Amino acid sequence: MLKVESSKPLHCVEMVTGRNLTGNILLSEESICAHIYSYTESFYIDGEKPIFLQAETNEIVSLHSNFTTGPGTIWRGIEPLRTTYRQEIISNLAVVGFDPWTAEDKVKRVTFSVKHTKELMRHKEKFGAVGRERFPREGELTIFTDVAEGITVKSWYAATYGMDFDAPKELWPVFEIEFDEPRSIMNYIVSVSDFVGFLSFCLGVQLKPSAIRIDRFSFGEMTAAITSQSYPGNHEVHYVWPESQVDTQSLWIGGSPVRAWDDEELKALRECIVAWMNRAGQWRKPYRLMMESLGLKNVVSAERLINACRWFEDIPLSKTQNALSDEEIESISAAAAKKADEFGISPVIRERIASAIRRVKSESAEQRFTRLVAMVEGKFGKGILDENAIAHLRRAIQFRGRTAHGHFNPESDAEFRAFSKSTRAMEALCYLLTAVDLPISDAGKQRTGANPIVQDYRMCYE
Repeated sequence: MLKVESSKPLHCVEMVTGRNLTGNILLSEESICAHIYSYTESFYIDGEKPIFLQAETNEIVSLHSNFTTGPGTIWRGIEPLRTTYRQEIISNLAVVGFDPWTAEDKVKRVTFSVKHTKELMRHKEKFGAVGRERFPREGELTIFTDVAEGITVKSWYAATYGMDFDAPKELWPVFEIEFDEPRSIMNYIVSVSDFVGFLSFCLGVQLKPSAIRIDRFSFGEMTAAITSQSYPGNHEVHYVWPESQVDTQSLWIGGSPVRAWDDEELKALRECIVAWMNRAGQWRKPYRLMMESLGLKNVVSAERLINACRWFEDIPLSKTQNALSDEEIESISAAAAKKADEFGISPVIRERIASAIRRVKSESAEQRFTRLVAMVEGKFGKGILDENAIAHLRRAIQFRGRTAHGHFNPESDAEFRAFSKSTRAMEALCYLLTAVDLPISDAGKQRTGANPIVQDYRMCYE
């Protein structure tokens, strides 16, 4: 078991200069930083390469994505003269384990937990069996195992036991991603973020992974190594990644399109996870903008509206379609040109008329929103959005124009309420467009209207 504790400074010795300089290292959600000292001569540690430190607990801390200050000194200017040389290292990522994690090392498998997902993943039979039995079977501990594009995704129950060991004191879900092709330390987290984005989508709140552990071994390789007593262990990963405050009153599972409560519900959840991960390459930017919207749900600001509009524009399904065909545009342009000739209009003006007609080819904002609202209503039922949704969405675009420079100063309380309603309308439409292509069950479709993102819009007072 790794012994490096978060938010607790540890004494350490560096392993890169060959001089065994000492200092301290602190790992926390707000900061990853180390201070190294020399009492004899100046030194410099290059932050462009991974930096390896041995902590007092005998784990190796590998620092990646570093920023280092220049060499500094603390000196005493009177006799006896003394000088202490120091350097600060600020990192975005720390890997803790039995040996250094180099830039060339690859991640084959990653496991992690996500707070607030226990109810979402509570399969009644499995959860009950694990809670009752002293030695639950693998099938009872395993929630699912599925294959998506380039990865295998898994989830199982982990437990803590008391001294009597008769039943677990606590159960929670653990998630795992195994890569067909190992990923670098900088790239593996993309798939983890995609998966956490799905769980956030389910609950309508911004979540983050915790207890992240990476491994150079696949699950099969790890099992074989454990059997032969040659498994060295995995590595723990720390990021500068503060956790957003989650209002527990918003964590109502009744608003999640999917959940693992029974075999039928679990089947739909698994299918949606696979679909979500398979389309991640095309949807990664909308996924990120969705997470940013979830992080802004407790504020009403220009930033929130602009982010919602960017989310909308980057959803593949939201792209503007043609209101007129090429043949119709060509015919109308020809008729307009003929009429222009009859009136003796100059060629320059005729070209401006033709250009204006070509712009008419694309559907208007109202036509676009009407089509997309009809799409989500076709999936989730009439009334999933407010009856005035199209007006609210058009108004969101107008407000965005006024907030182009990142600030909005409402002229009245009524305008502030209209701004808030329009922002939530855009977020609700984006959420439903994100869900519309997923294989959600009929029961899940019924619950989607109760998701916090949709409910916040429908219940927002105007």
